[in-house]
Amino acid sequence: MRAGLGILAVAIILTAAPVGIGFAHGPGSMGGGAGPAAGSASSTPADMAKAAYNSGVRSIKKAQESESDAAKASNPQKSAKALDRAHEYYSKALEQFIDAVSQQPNMYQAWNYIGFANRHLGSYDAALSAYAKALELNPAYPEAIEYRGEAYLGLNKIDAAKEAYMTLFRESRGLADELMAAMRRWTEARRADAQGLAPEDVEAFSKWVDERAESPRKPPRLPSARGRRGNNRQQGRCRRRLKFARISSSCWHA
Repeated sequence: MRAGLGILAVAIILTAAPVGIGFAHGPGSMGGGAGPAAGSASSTPADMAKAAYNSGVRSIKKAQESESDAAKASNPQKSAKALDRAHEYYSKALEQFIDAVSQQPNMYQAWNYIGFANRHLGSYDAALSAYAKALELNPAYPEAIEYRGEAYLGLNKIDAAKEAYMTLFRESRGLADELMAAMRRWTEARRADAQGLAPEDVEAFSKWVDERAESPRKPPRLPSARGRRGNNRQQGRCRRRLKFARISSSCWHA
């Protein structure tokens, strides 16, 4: 239910969000001094937005800690309990980031986290809308591109995920590697449960991922020994021709 309310709130805010301000780039809490307490008489919309954003970041961290606890749990019951706790924190974070953009609609980091929280709650379409808004406000925001790529995978939009990867490969190699890791996890998950995809499409995507993983690591191709001997003979002929001032056009290839 909370996720459904989050989708509705995102849709409403998207219709009224202006473009303009910029905050600290990338995930993490926002600084800038203590300032007036959120909700006090002297609080400005920017102060309240920053306070809500920082609260949301703390909730995201608690959600991720709960996910980590679930992965390390000694039995399925403890794992399920930790995952329920993570879901609660993601829902809380979503509400806090929505509060942030309601106060400061051009806070692109909060839009990015609205997408992040929605994605972890399984609301992929709402996540894509939020990432689109973050990138509208700041097109050069690679974190939103990477998160959006993972949302595309959640919706099995593999061509769009490939495009996101290629953009990151050019602009942010570290985030490209993160998306690559998500692509490998997606491949293993779809091999176990294709979700309506053709097995050959899953394998074709896996092959593409493997090729992309290898391409930046391949050393430059060197001439063969035979080719080097041929080049040396050609250079020797050119030097002799230059000595007698009889330069043929083939010498310019030396």
